Amino acid sequence: MEMKEQLRLTPCIVEIPENYRALWELCLGDIWYPASVEEWRERIDSVEEINPDPTLFINPSPSDAEELTQVFGFPTLELPLLPTIAQVNEALPERFEANSLFKQSNVASRITEQIDQELPQIAALLVFDGLSFYDVKDWEVPNATLEPCLVDGLSVTDEAMRRLIGDPVLTHRLFPLGYSVRLGFSYWERSSNALTDKLFHQFPPNQLHRVTTANEVLETISTAPWSTRTYVQVIRTGLDNICHSHRESPNRKNLLDGLKEDVIALIAALEETGKSFRLFITADHGILWDDEGNKLDILPLAREKYKARYTEGEVATGKGTLTL
Repeated sequence: MEMKEQLRLTPCIVEIPENYRALWELCLGDIWYPASVEEWRERIDSVEEINPDPTLFINPSPSDAEELTQVFGFPTLELPLLPTIAQVNEALPERFEANSLFKQSNVASRITEQIDQELPQIAALLVFDGLSFYDVKDWEVPNATLEPCLVDGLSVTDEAMRRLIGDPVLTHRLFPLGYSVRLGFSYWERSSNALTDKLFHQFPPNQLHRVTTANEVLETISTAPWSTRTYVQVIRTGLDNICHSHRESPNRKNLLDGLKEDVIALIAALEETGKSFRLFITADHGILWDDEGNKLDILPLAREKYKARYTEGEVATGKGTLTL
């Protein structure tokens, strides 16, 4: 019996970490999730005719859980910590607009709100170019909370990076909170790269550092004065460059292990400053891997473009024609 049919006959209970709840709700589809036993009672006791919707209680309070199991005898479902990437890929196209996942367009607002509440000495943002939620879901980083984020727009670097930084940009949003000093790290100078100029808008020349390695970021952080509240912004490569430049399949595990080590080293460097800090880590987009030779369906998103992830029409591939 499918889960939905089971839930239509008998409501069930499940415990899901709150930061993964929206991902499961996306994959479980059209199911009713009562917020409490009281809400459920009001609906089933209504004099109006109701449809027997599949019903699932997610993370009920201890008292509600006791009543649901002891009084009504509802069973508890056992779900994995996360749905599979295949489940996500199947559900997302049909529920792209309706899902409740945290959106990339809300990242700048979320950062501003949290910094406003905490006012740490250092507010830091690390953005990887090309890294997905499922790439890092098994990372064990102390005191870190992992939350899926939907790229709710064109998932190419220029567009997604601008969406992350926000409009107005984060430097502008954080300035009224006292973050008048900025410390930026980029592979390019503002004067020579239009995207860098946008991402590091309002970073004076002496507060934007051109770097080529993660160690250069750590060295600068270790010697910074931190005399007042400071906003730190780091833009660095993730897996995107590997996709563009490798002619054979890269060793993703080694690459991901290296990125994880860099994250832990950055956290250690911030801790060694002795200042309070909040570090946000995200990416402009994930990577569409095809490890098993499976057919990949690519959604048409724009006209007159010639990159597969956002092309319409037919594209010559050398061995035939790819219809998108």
